[in-house]
Amino acid sequence: MDDRTKSPSKGLAQIILALSPADGLVVVPLGEQYRWANTALQLTPGFKQRPDGTYALRDVDTAAPILLALADTARRHRVHLFGGPRPYLGDYAAALANGVPGEWTVKVEVYAHPVWQEDLVPLLWDAGELIASVEHARIPYGAELTSSAGIELLLVERPGSAHEYLLGSFASTPFDDNYADPHAPRAVVLPSDTARAASLVTGTFLPAYEQAVHERLLAAVEAGQARLEELHGTWAVIDASGRYTDGTPLDQPTLSHIADQYLVESAREFRHLRPHAAQLLNRIDAVTGMPPEDAAALARLRKLLPIAAPQAMWPAPLAASPPRLLSASAEEVRRWRVDAPALLRQARALRPPRPEAVNARTALPAAAKALPAPATGAPRTR
Repeated sequence: MDDRTKSPSKGLAQIILALSPADGLVVVPLGEQYRWANTALQLTPGFKQRPDGTYALRDVDTAAPILLALADTARRHRVHLFGGPRPYLGDYAAALANGVPGEWTVKVEVYAHPVWQEDLVPLLWDAGELIASVEHARIPYGAELTSSAGIELLLVERPGSAHEYLLGSFASTPFDDNYADPHAPRAVVLPSDTARAASLVTGTFLPAYEQAVHERLLAAVEAGQARLEELHGTWAVIDASGRYTDGTPLDQPTLSHIADQYLVESAREFRHLRPHAAQLLNRIDAVTGMPPEDAAALARLRKLLPIAAPQAMWPAPLAASPPRLLSASAEEVRRWRVDAPALLRQARALRPPRPEAVNARTALPAAAKALPAPATGAPRTR
């Protein structure tokens, strides 16, 4: 049996074996011809297929003859077997989730065919080694950790390492453009000791993630507000002078058309800004010493903006959003423009503190070494 940390790209069909205290021997069929691996497992008595695409042999005391039979069947179906020192990824993920504050669920996903992991690329929100590994190395499977607060993380075995793991994040709601985002947090390298790993996630990664979400929301609201003010400034000059910005006189029908155009464009900008502003507002609780005028402005904004409940990090398409998110009146835009400066002031003042620096390896650019071959599971859908 080959060590999968040394030669995992060998063959068009592979089977990875890992021990699990809870599940016994867990087996993962992979590769461009992963169906051959499935066939080998189905022809070997003792292995039970599970909904996530893995197989399990619960009674490890009877494993020796079953493994010999599997090795023979795999050889006849041109399937390569790989094993290694790592525990089953699902067990590591569960132990990690139990050590991190909050309520978390764990789901293992198998990317059996190599192209399936490409589905992860537009969903990840990472500026470190995780995104580089998904793009350039072989990631046969991963564990998705989801908190009750809506945080979604991806845990994978670190390519080229027999004992380390990578943890990074999926996109933060309500954004859907994550690639090369300057605010994206960096994935963290975790040790095999889950207690130390949980401490690193709690003390370093999650604070960095919270800071990144705050900065991203703040930047989006600032940019949207700047566009609204620019539109309003242009319209105010035209409305006051009766002339276009280049001095051209405007007749009443043209002036009315420009007024309508301003209302449409400003409503569109506010519609796109609104979910980001609502998320940002949700992050600002009552603060001691907040000026009364800012407190009053935020109270008005809470009535104007929809209060977003925790949700999955990958947002629904805009067309599927509640009707209120799809329209904005001129009065709503006016009310927003009056109170937006207070929200931006308080959001800037409440930036989360910067976490302590992650250990040096996590800050290195992600020159992930390609993990040779195993292919994995089902494409990700959200």
